[in-house]
Amino acid sequence: MRQMRWQPVGFAVAMGMMLGGCAADAVIPDAQLITGATFITMEDGPAPGAMLIEDGKITALGTEDALRVRNPGAVLSDFSGRTIMPGIVDSHAHVRELGLDALKVDLVGARSVEAIIARIRQQRPDAQPGDWIIGQGWDEGAFASYDGTDAVGGYPTTRDLSEAYPDNPIALESLHGFAAMANDAALMRAGITDTTPDPEGGTILRSPSGHATGVLLTLAQNLLFDAVPDPSPDQLEAAIIAGLGRLAEAGVTSVHEAGMQTGDVAAFQALAEAGRLPIRVFGMLNGNDAALMEDWFASGRQDDPDDWLDIGAIKVFYDGSLGSRTAILHAPYTDRPEAARPTARISLPQVERLAERARQTGFQMAVHAIGDAANDHILTSFERRLAPDANGPVPDHRWRIEHAQLVRPDFAQRASALRLIASMQPSHAMGDSDWAEDRVGSRRIRRAYAWRMLQDAGVPIIFNSDLPGEPWEPMQTLHFATTRTKRDGTPEGGWYPAQAVDRETALRAMTIDGAHAAFQDQALGSLAPGKWADFVVLSDNPLTASDIQAITVEATYVAGTRMTDQGASSP
Repeated sequence: MRQMRWQPVGFAVAMGMMLGGCAADAVIPDAQLITGATFITMEDGPAPGAMLIEDGKITALGTEDALRVRNPGAVLSDFSGRTIMPGIVDSHAHVRELGLDALKVDLVGARSVEAIIARIRQQRPDAQPGDWIIGQGWDEGAFASYDGTDAVGGYPTTRDLSEAYPDNPIALESLHGFAAMANDAALMRAGITDTTPDPEGGTILRSPSGHATGVLLTLAQNLLFDAVPDPSPDQLEAAIIAGLGRLAEAGVTSVHEAGMQTGDVAAFQALAEAGRLPIRVFGMLNGNDAALMEDWFASGRQDDPDDWLDIGAIKVFYDGSLGSRTAILHAPYTDRPEAARPTARISLPQVERLAERARQTGFQMAVHAIGDAANDHILTSFERRLAPDANGPVPDHRWRIEHAQLVRPDFAQRASALRLIASMQPSHAMGDSDWAEDRVGSRRIRRAYAWRMLQDAGVPIIFNSDLPGEPWEPMQTLHFATTRTKRDGTPEGGWYPAQAVDRETALRAMTIDGAHAAFQDQALGSLAPGKWADFVVLSDNPLTASDIQAITVEATYVAGTRMTDQGASSP
């Protein structure tokens, strides 16, 4: 049984009433009547005027008078002037990394090695010789367009970084995780020399003379980060709690953690057992880890009846990214094709074996595919594994393609026929808009980040953040999805605005459709009787507000409990 340390909203008020002389049987602390708000339920039918919550679940929606009669002892919470909607389901995120980022140098927005050095000096002024310095957030897409005199493969060398910090090993993770920078001290610690061979699925960028430049692409990063000390179990748990707390503050009540490693699973399970998860987690195991998957295929999915920690999906990393030119394309990259290194991080036969085991054991497949050829390959693999066999048609599988960023002309029809879910990130479109067309040209770009095209073809879409990296808060995601503009409103009119979706579609993709993608739509994702009382209180109505990004989150509730300060409760 989960030992909750938080109290339902209104508990203090209810106790005060009891101690003040009200009859004990007239007050039920576990019952709350929410009134006054504008309700967005994500269900069909007229909006209710009130919501009754009992024992953490929604038991009725209707008029205030009718619900008062139903439970006259319910504690009243008046949210007049506010909007209440289901909690956001962030259906593809990296909570562990979000929490651990507090230990890293923030490099988001740094556009040169000089800027990176300035950030390190500012944020790690007390680094002692020999200390590792870890950073995160330099944009591999922007850096891969570098054309300075020391450019190699589109990237600058890290020579200046080595000169500035000769005694500190430095490892810098990129914004989307497909490249890394390291200075000479870090390369030495990792045993990476000019003669180190490229690992399968990775590239060590080298100068024309054969010198390792300090830039590592895709799986070559493992050579570096295997040398970086791992966080302790306590640090990992603290990072997860910190990350989940930040999500709760932003209005997220459920998150799909993409690519859990063995240590991550243990940390999440320990936190769930101790009742310390502030929001719900749906675990997606790292399918590229063969040993991990063997263990889970043997033991089966984890299904928590209270929905705090379910583990039921396999996240497979297939190709790379457009920014680093490691995504797998049908035709060459339009800009600098000689610098491209298309990379398969796992073989297609391995993907198909995982898919077959997933079908047999009931796990959901969720495969990272960016390039149009990569998406085509995964579609073909899924078509083979989801075809009817001697046992009949495949049951409700809800398999997913993560990103579906650049696709072939027939992708939408094929994906719709398979009932595949396209898991997409509006922030990626806007973050990549400065260089994406350069990578693939004016013809192919019209089939990139193509939300409306997929929706019109009947492909279910879910929107999520893929945090950390690009702006990830839900109202930012909603803004990107519906305007195709950056946070500052540029470009005017939107970047390929025909691919924008309307606000209701976007909100569904961030709530009930996200819950559906985790087989949780009977318990989460909308405001309906019988579901958990997971909801967010907003300063304005996201369906009608003139400025979506100005909307603030005033409270986040999970199972009827108000979550603030990383999981503490307040009346």
